[in-house]
Amino acid sequence: MIVVVCGQHRSGSTLAWQIAHELLSGSRSVSAPMRTRSRHLRLHALRPRHVRMIKVHFSSSLRTRDFPQRGARYLYTYRDPRDVVASLIRKGRYQVGQPKRSPKALRQLVRRELRGDAFWRTRDSVWIGRYEDFSRDIPGLVRSLAAFLGVAVDEGDVARICDFVDVERQRGRVADVSSSGIDPDLRITSNHITDGEEGAWRRTLTPEELAAVERVAGDWMTAHGYPRELPPR
Repeated sequence: MIVVVCGQHRSGSTLAWQIAHELLSGSRSVSAPMRTRSRHLRLHALRPRHVRMIKVHFSSSLRTRDFPQRGARYLYTYRDPRDVVASLIRKGRYQVGQPKRSPKALRQLVRRELRGDAFWRTRDSVWIGRYEDFSRDIPGLVRSLAAFLGVAVDEGDVARICDFVDVERQRGRVADVSSSGIDPDLRITSNHITDGEEGAWRRTLTPEELAAVERVAGDWMTAHGYPRELPPR
């Protein structure tokens, strides 16, 4: 079986990865290499007694046929696209005026995330988590992922995993990988944590950047319960 963690950028996909890894490692044989070729996923999916975990963000190079329906579980996380963009800006420490903050670059970024949203939702067995909901209820997140993955947990298991992914522990892990750049098991990077705050886009995006994001994502935002700041054009 394969478990593909495939959320939008900066939408809590690493948190979902860590929780899923903890859940599965206690009950199954699990491998989680840093790289797995897409064309090999079907072969891994046919091994029922072993779980291969993969973490991937959408890119235009991905092909639907490489991601099987049978023998696969997909964990998809999403977030207000304005906060996706704002968090990427803060993570990269991009200053106003840098090319990666141009309206054109931001529109391309958002289009990629929305194409990924449509791509992953076509999977038959997909758990879908909204960042603004699950980030406020980590015990509920643990239980939800356990149920989806078919792993029995008691309250002791839930408490242990919640402690394992506690934000202060995560900050310590970020410090630990400051020289190496990434923890390959936990997928923590040296610039992994910004603030995780809902609505932080308000103090990050310029009016031009906000307009660029909402121009592309406005209809999607409305459909998924994110009120627009600007009137539709």
